[in-house]
Amino acid sequence: MSNILKKLRLDFNPFEPAATGAPLHAKLSPPNELETRMKELLDLHQTGAGVKAIVIVGEYGTGKTCLLQWLHSEVFPDRQIKSFYFDNPGVQFYDLANMLLRTIGRKNFAKFIWELVSPHVSFAYQGDLFRKSFEEYLSVIASSRRQQNITSPLQDAIRKAEITPDEEIAHCLARIVTEIVKKPYFEYRDFVPRQSSSMVPEGEEAPYFRAILKTILQGTSAKAIAFLIDEFEEIGLQKRLTRRAAHDYLATLKRLINLAQSEQIDFWIVMSMTPDAYEITKEFEPSLIERISDQILNIDLLTSSEALALMRSRIEAARSSEKNESIGDIFPFPDNIVFRPNTYSNPRRLVKTCFRAIAQVDADVQLPFTENYLHKIEDELYPQLTNSENAQP
Repeated sequence: MSNILKKLRLDFNPFEPAATGAPLHAKLSPPNELETRMKELLDLHQTGAGVKAIVIVGEYGTGKTCLLQWLHSEVFPDRQIKSFYFDNPGVQFYDLANMLLRTIGRKNFAKFIWELVSPHVSFAYQGDLFRKSFEEYLSVIASSRRQQNITSPLQDAIRKAEITPDEEIAHCLARIVTEIVKKPYFEYRDFVPRQSSSMVPEGEEAPYFRAILKTILQGTSAKAIAFLIDEFEEIGLQKRLTRRAAHDYLATLKRLINLAQSEQIDFWIVMSMTPDAYEITKEFEPSLIERISDQILNIDLLTSSEALALMRSRIEAARSSEKNESIGDIFPFPDNIVFRPNTYSNPRRLVKTCFRAIAQVDADVQLPFTENYLHKIEDELYPQLTNSENAQP
């Protein structure tokens, strides 16, 4: 540990320089009011009918990513909901299928299918093979040509297991299993319709995706599946989209919301947007936004007490367990917030400013940090904010 950090009573700098994403050391914890509002929405969805879709709306740096990752790592697991986090996905529906299955891995997904459908395979067709474990199947199939003979019975078993009633989709899922030895990983082109090697039947993207979700749901024994889509605003802004991309973006959003309303599978979608992106989406597709109008969660700016709580949680994670009553709980910062409102109200600006304040300390700095020292850091980082509280970080 450096002498400077010893002087600051810290084991390391607990603030991230970029201030994006979840903290590495501190416990994820949204402000109390935001946590309460989110849990109320989740409780409403878990016990009621309708679209299980929540849109988190907030400016850049207000904590949308941390909120999604808190749901992903703490909240959904407690509710036995299997969640998948997507960071800035593409506009095409198959982009999500690609990211989802490459996250799971082809072998794991093939194993889900194998274990779910094995009891439904007619023993007149390779029955001895389906009595084996998946690992034994891999060993046998690697040294024989039998994979050509089991696609049809596997396809029939997939339908009997009620993963999908569609023969073509069942055939595509069967191929994932039968071709696992020669192709043990997914490729992007596997999910692009009209490609010769595609696993997605053309025009059947939504039913195919539903079959994938149903396989994962049953394979993991989860009560539901949730998609957490971050930075959706990056593709939602009109100035960043071609006409074709805008069409694909809205079509993807429709399909996801339709899935979230389906009675065939318990599926949730939680996505983040900036206010501008939300308004543009509402302008393009007012009926779509109307379907989820009562499920919008706006992230407000931090209050001074919430900013103190954020700083306290980070600093506690970087301080040795020994209590020292002679210093405040956010030392080396003063006990009260002295940052300007346009700094402490935005989590990203607050964290970046705190990082810089610690990183630039020299041997002569006065402790706890003075108001003048912290304002100097603010001016260096955000000079445009001196007379404006609404500039983007």
